[in-house]
Amino acid sequence: MKKLSLALALATALASLQIAYGNMAAPSEPDMGAAVTLEENESLAVRSEVLDIVIDGETARITATYQMENTTDEPVATQSMFLSPNMEYAGVQVTVDGQEVPYEAESFALHYDTRIQTEDWRYAVLTRGETAAWDRDKTVDTVTFQMDFEPGETCDVVVSYTYALGGYPGYDFNEKRGELRYYLTPAALWNGFEDLTINLTLGEDMPVLKGSSLEFEKVGERSYRYHSAALPGEDLWITVDENWYQNIFSTLRSPYLMMTLTMMAPFLLIAAAVVILLIWLFVRRRRRNRH
Repeated sequence: MKKLSLALALATALASLQIAYGNMAAPSEPDMGAAVTLEENESLAVRSEVLDIVIDGETARITATYQMENTTDEPVATQSMFLSPNMEYAGVQVTVDGQEVPYEAESFALHYDTRIQTEDWRYAVLTRGETAAWDRDKTVDTVTFQMDFEPGETCDVVVSYTYALGGYPGYDFNEKRGELRYYLTPAALWNGFEDLTINLTLGEDMPVLKGSSLEFEKVGERSYRYHSAALPGEDLWITVDENWYQNIFSTLRSPYLMMTLTMMAPFLLIAAAVVILLIWLFVRRRRRNRH
């Protein structure tokens, strides 16, 4: 059985082992010093996932809709843990079969040697809570909730949240660029995954899809789509940017512009003086040649 582990990076701590089932499942109270092992789920299958990503300014609204099926003739109850970096908990909503369900939210600070792989997927956890907020690019945020299925039941599981873009999306900087990451590979641990659609909508502030780990098709002015019958073998990352004229205006609006010009002023004056001198020498030489 394939396993995933969140291993605490404390060399002197002897971990107690806790086990739960499902590709994104974990005990609701993982202990400090404990290894949380997630195992492959043999009962629930993902028949489809539709991932809607709408970028607006410094944030993105992400909605993941899973159509899940209990492939057994027995009731199935399991906790599921949804993982994402840079999640803003104030905007989280979780529904199962159309009903909003309670959830537990926690943030973990990651070790420098974090790997995200289906066969050996590790989060080396340093700590959680306030310390995790020191560097948002080095955290994984989690939402844990209960799922209950009747025999053979199929229903939609929806996780919706606001994502704080990485990179330099701040309006007080001389240019805006946004980075987004989404963990796709854990879904391989359900008992089957059949279909993936990703709908991406960019905002007016950063309308350029600069790069992506997956090949999107442009379907509108700022709209893109990706579709695959199977789960990709890698996680999703997206980089968005301003277009060329927005970049110019952002530079002019930069609060650092005057400071930069002041620092560069002596060099600019010298360069201007050299250019003026060369023009004057050229004009003077032409006049002499005429005489």
